[in-house]
Amino acid sequence: MKPSVLSFFLLLSSFFILLSTASCRRKEAAPPPPPPPVNHLVLRNLADEFPGEIQTADWAGQVQLLVFFRTDDTPSRSTIPEWNALQTEYAGRGFTVIGLAADPRPAAALAQETASLGAAFPVGLADPPVVAAFGGPDAIRAIPTAFLLDRNGAIARAYAGFEPWPILRADIDAALDGLPLPSLATDQDPEPAAD
Repeated sequence: MKPSVLSFFLLLSSFFILLSTASCRRKEAAPPPPPPPVNHLVLRNLADEFPGEIQTADWAGQVQLLVFFRTDDTPSRSTIPEWNALQTEYAGRGFTVIGLAADPRPAAALAQETASLGAAFPVGLADPPVVAAFGGPDAIRAIPTAFLLDRNGAIARAYAGFEPWPILRADIDAALDGLPLPSLATDQDPEPAAD
């Protein structure tokens, strides 16, 4: 075979090899869409069997405390008056509490329990997209878990469990005033003196 014919066959073979490997490559699946920003959530309203939606964007520019809780959890239910007090005390300064029922039970049961809570703030369903917006189920480490959003809708602080009310109030005051949140560092015991 002449060198030019051999070169042609080698080139043609290389082309077919490249073509076949390109067609055999797996196409990567598109990544899932990112969760909605926490300041643009749409929640199924648990009042009156879902008459409408709760949209966190309705409180844009306000400080928001989003509280994940269970409607059948006795400690959560007993703190409703304190959350109501926060709502009443700070609403005039641009603050709202939004409850998120983190519960897999049927919506009808949750709506019935929500009606008996006496909450002075909206309560919506924390369905999987809502939970994903906060980092997924691992981010909800306790019941209740609350997230304080600043006026820009960014998470300023997360609270797993029942945060002491003075700390929560200090954080809300700082967020409402546009100040950095107070440090949560605890005083450490000084090292023992050397002999």
